[in-house]
Amino acid sequence: MTTKHMKTDPNKDFTIKEFYIKVKGDFGKEKNVRVNDMGDKLLTLITDLGWEYQRMGRSGRQVFDEIHQLLGTIPEGEVYMEI
Repeated sequence: MTTKHMKTDPNKDFTIKEFYIKVKGDFGKEKNVRVNDMGDKLLTLITDLGWEYQRMGRSGRQVFDEIHQLLGTIPEGEVYMEI
């Protein structure tokens, strides 16, 4: 009797969520932003998190600023809000 080795899907027990955010253009210039549904939700949540900026600790504000710099919503080396 032979045993067939079946290939198993390594992702069968996982849910894969893909976030697509593509930003073309620099700060202060016209930007083209392309997102999928999950990317759009992520951008909305990041934007909403800005309401809590003043309550964040220093390291939280640094991370928030870096995220916005990556997205091109604030220039490199700038901060979201002066406190």
